[in-house]
Amino acid sequence: MRKEFFISTILLLCLTFIWLFLTLIFSKFGLNMSVLIVAVIGGMLFSSLFPNLKTYLAPSLPFATKWMLRGGIVLYGLRLSLSELKDIGFAGFGIALFTVTSIMIFGILFGRVLKLDKKLTILISAGSAICGAAAVLAAQTIIKTDTDKTIVAVATVVVFGTIGMLLYPLVLSGLEDSFIKGLIVGGTLHEVAHVVGAGAALGEEVAKNAIVVKMIRVMLLVPLLFAFAFNGKEGVKNSIPWFALGFIGMICLNSLINVPFKEFWHMSDTFLLATAMSALGVQTEFKNLKKMGFKPFLLALMLMIVLALIGFGIWLIFN
Repeated sequence: MRKEFFISTILLLCLTFIWLFLTLIFSKFGLNMSVLIVAVIGGMLFSSLFPNLKTYLAPSLPFATKWMLRGGIVLYGLRLSLSELKDIGFAGFGIALFTVTSIMIFGILFGRVLKLDKKLTILISAGSAICGAAAVLAAQTIIKTDTDKTIVAVATVVVFGTIGMLLYPLVLSGLEDSFIKGLIVGGTLHEVAHVVGAGAALGEEVAKNAIVVKMIRVMLLVPLLFAFAFNGKEGVKNSIPWFALGFIGMICLNSLINVPFKEFWHMSDTFLLATAMSALGVQTEFKNLKKMGFKPFLLALMLMIVLALIGFGIWLIFN
């Protein structure tokens, strides 16, 4: 069994290197895509083209979707620092908190109206509210959803986050204040990659402010995970997301000292999360996604409209 696990893991890691390489190629042509998105789509396509792939990877898939995923989320904390809060001030924190709270509330309400599966609703809402695919993955480890639901939630982030990344530079180009543009981009776009892409198109100062606001939204992932855990059916001890405490620990460590080899740890968290996404993609079949219909995307569209309205509110308040 150890031999099968070793070979399976090596094969899965090789796939992740392919997704990283493709992401670099895309960036050379000006297409800024998150490697997490490339990994999940690539995993699904490879699994469809090579039906036996899932069998070969089976020994390593549970390890990747649980422990590698959680390890990646813990290391992701090294991207954040408490000092960043000072750079953007109370405005950035208030916007981040309002965005996350509003999207989660509206998401659950809209999900009930659409009669959508509760767990799928939570995943889509978390992805829209916080940090896209990474938030979906983190929430999935707590509420224990099917792989297909996780992939659908990630797909909604891909579609509407990319639309936002392309539209925001056009809509905000006439706005002169870089601070306000940064608040809008960082406070209302889905993925970190989407924020980076839209921010870069609007200027260096906008990108800097947008990324800080986005990072504050990422920090709010921790209290949200604990909210999911304490509202679950499992006992509190068994449901506490201990990896979220590790995430907080990494933020505190990064705030107190200059962590050595930081670029290495950044690459490591990206690699671990991409491997987990690849494993999820391999386990997903297109026919199962079709069964879920259009409602998940309708919910994501409704939440994107709410995000756009929040952005408009930011402009009204600070203009």
